[in-house]
Amino acid sequence: MQRGRKAETPSSKLARGTFQPVRDGGKTEIIVPGDPPMRPDYLTADAIDVWQEVLGRVMAAGVTEVDSALLARYCSLEALVRKAFKADEEPPPAAYLTVLRQYEELLRIAGPKSRVGSGGGADAAKSGNPFKRNGHGAR
Repeated sequence: MQRGRKAETPSSKLARGTFQPVRDGGKTEIIVPGDPPMRPDYLTADAIDVWQEVLGRVMAAGVTEVDSALLARYCSLEALVRKAFKADEEPPPAAYLTVLRQYEELLRIAGPKSRVGSGGGADAAKSGNPFKRNGHGAR
């Protein structure tokens, strides 16, 4: 791998208006479409209801077909936890709730903290340059 800045993709240069056919015309990009997650056959009826409920949110968060198994495990566990809360018996084990929260974070549907790495709205106002104020004292 060569040292220095990495080459930008032709599509990003087109969007910015700096595309040069002589330089960038021979470059190709591999674009993989975001396929929706595939629902497995083994889900129970309650888990299918959870799947239908969260599918739009996880698709908006960037979950694709690769994450189908994780989403299926999340839906199954969420269905079990809901069933335990509705049964008016003992609450679900704390381990279930912990794993459920971890799955939500992995699927980026847990809240603002789970979307920090994807450029969520919470950190959009902050500058990404830590040296921005160098040489400029407080006025």
